[in-house]
Amino acid sequence: MVREGTTGSREQPWRQSAALSTGRVREPSRVDNRATGQSIARTAWFTLVALGTLVLGWAALIFAFEPVRFAVLAPSAQAGVEAASALARLFGALVLFLFPDDRFRARLGWIGAGLVVLGLGALIYGYLLPLIGDSLDLNTSMYASLVNWSIAGGLFAAGLAPATPPKFSRSAFALSPVLFVALGAVTLAAGHHLPRLVEVEDLEAAAAQGQTPLRGLTGWHWALAAVPLGLALVALAGAVRHLSPARLGTWLVAAMTLLAGSQLHNLFWPSAYSPVLTTANLLRLGFAAVVAVGGVLELRRIAAERAALLAVEREYSGRLEELAALRADFTAMVAHELGSPLAAIRGFADMLAAGELAPEDRRQALAAIRAEVDLLNSLVAEVQAAASVERADFAIHPQPVPISALLAEAAAFARTLPGDHPMQTVVEARGQVWADPERIGQVLRNLLSNAATYSPPGTPIELRALSNGRRIRIEVADQGYGIPPEELERIFEKYHRGRHGRGQRAGGLGLGLYLSRRIVQAHGSDLTVRSQVGAGSVFSFELEAVE
Repeated sequence: MVREGTTGSREQPWRQSAALSTGRVREPSRVDNRATGQSIARTAWFTLVALGTLVLGWAALIFAFEPVRFAVLAPSAQAGVEAASALARLFGALVLFLFPDDRFRARLGWIGAGLVVLGLGALIYGYLLPLIGDSLDLNTSMYASLVNWSIAGGLFAAGLAPATPPKFSRSAFALSPVLFVALGAVTLAAGHHLPRLVEVEDLEAAAAQGQTPLRGLTGWHWALAAVPLGLALVALAGAVRHLSPARLGTWLVAAMTLLAGSQLHNLFWPSAYSPVLTTANLLRLGFAAVVAVGGVLELRRIAAERAALLAVEREYSGRLEELAALRADFTAMVAHELGSPLAAIRGFADMLAAGELAPEDRRQALAAIRAEVDLLNSLVAEVQAAASVERADFAIHPQPVPISALLAEAAAFARTLPGDHPMQTVVEARGQVWADPERIGQVLRNLLSNAATYSPPGTPIELRALSNGRRIRIEVADQGYGIPPEELERIFEKYHRGRHGRGQRAGGLGLGLYLSRRIVQAHGSDLTVRSQVGAGSVFSFELEAVE
């Protein structure tokens, strides 16, 4: 035997939000989200400290011990570093432009533009020009490097430093390469006329001898090289402040740390688009590698989100199919349930219209018509109640209600049920409970009706009120046919109707237990069932006691 009813998720108490009684899925807990954000932020800070310590320690070691200073003549290696860096930066920019995290879309646009500028600079100055044999003189190469890194640093700082970054538009994106080309052209045309940045005449010869231009740096170099360093530090501070709680913040903080470290090394050991390879070049290669890894991680994030959306879409499609089937079944069920009363009413009405009935038969016919009309009203009331509990504005109105009043009204209703079931009331709890008396009364009537329907005639039904600490447990127990274990959850499904002990499908629309569970959930509890086949069932729920 299976009873009618729906599987509903456990809802919040009515004191928090009655609207949650509609059974909608709740959003993830803010506490859980906060804990996740804090964990990611700690990872970002650990990355910052670890890489910062490495970069600064490396710089201090090179500054203190001249034999470990790193500047070697390696044209092939330098060209390879610039080519690899260019491709990695352009890949990172492509990912950020095509698949931005919606929460940081404006920031990521500026970062992507900065990566485009860096990629173009490395590709043009560091790879293509040496490839065609048109190498730049040292002063021009250093100016081109400073211009390129300053433009990119400004774009990074614009996206990361402000609490609310300026909107990144197509015009802003177009302006970035235009500015790069314009300043680059000026630098290439007038580089040899600009103030000298280093006094070393032949940087390649100095590198071949294991020397670095630390002692030959001019004031112009110190002043101009401080610009990209300052912008990189501003961008790093913005990344730590605004992105560290996000998943992409970890690799962006690492990238900006390496970027700032490379500018620090460049301040003391200049790295330009020349055949000389320095520690600044290696740190910039590390920056590009982190950007490439970050792009891959963002692609994985997008793939995971797309997979999750696809799963949700499939589930949604499945639910739509189930809903369509339920609607078809419901239509057939309503037609069947309405057909019998209407046929009976029509038959009795035809008999009355014929005028051939005796007075006693007329009274019986009218009584039968009234009974069928009551049945129709009951069916309509069930449908209206189901529509009511599924509305977003469904609410209950709890108030202090004496337990004795709830049980007395329910017991009086039980005496009107068919089947001649003896009614027993067990009251072990006194006082009042917080409840909407009309809604809880509806629940008790549904449970008692089910107990009478799914029990043999003459078997007793018990209505109990038991104390459970600060809550009162209300139970409706029968000695009926019982429910098979595999059917215990299905009885709460919408439109599901159980079977009698003889295997026949019960009447009704299968909404009683569905409505009852929703109403109980709106009171901050849940409707549960214990059952044994052949021994009966016990339905129960709890209400908060009034202290």
